[in-house]
Amino acid sequence: MSEIQFLNVDLELESKQDISALVADLKKNAVVLHYDQDEYRQLARIEASAEVTSPDKAINHLCELIESCSKSALKQWLGCSKRTFDIGFSCGEQPKCYSQALHVDTLLRISAIGAGMEITLYPNEK
Repeated sequence: MSEIQFLNVDLELESKQDISALVADLKKNAVVLHYDQDEYRQLARIEASAEVTSPDKAINHLCELIESCSKSALKQWLGCSKRTFDIGFSCGEQPKCYSQALHVDTLLRISAIGAGMEITLYPNEK
């Protein structure tokens, strides 16, 4: 039987404007999983490079990186139409009940930087 487990937190960004300075700043201490652009928008998916064992730690790490960005990168952050922390879990049969909490300070921090949150569940690979 497979176990339910926390995988990671991806920071998903979407903007109609250039976000290259923001991606470059975050790339110094995070992993850019995806970054591309077309004539309509730019998209990026970024993951913490630090060893993170919980959604709370991963989100706080990513918030630190965003808060320490340059002024031009922060301006691009504010111009993004999507700024979302996507918490990923792999599904399993055990345990019967599984939970991961976000501390109230983490929720306030997410709100303070104008980001949202979503949860993605990945099915078991058979």
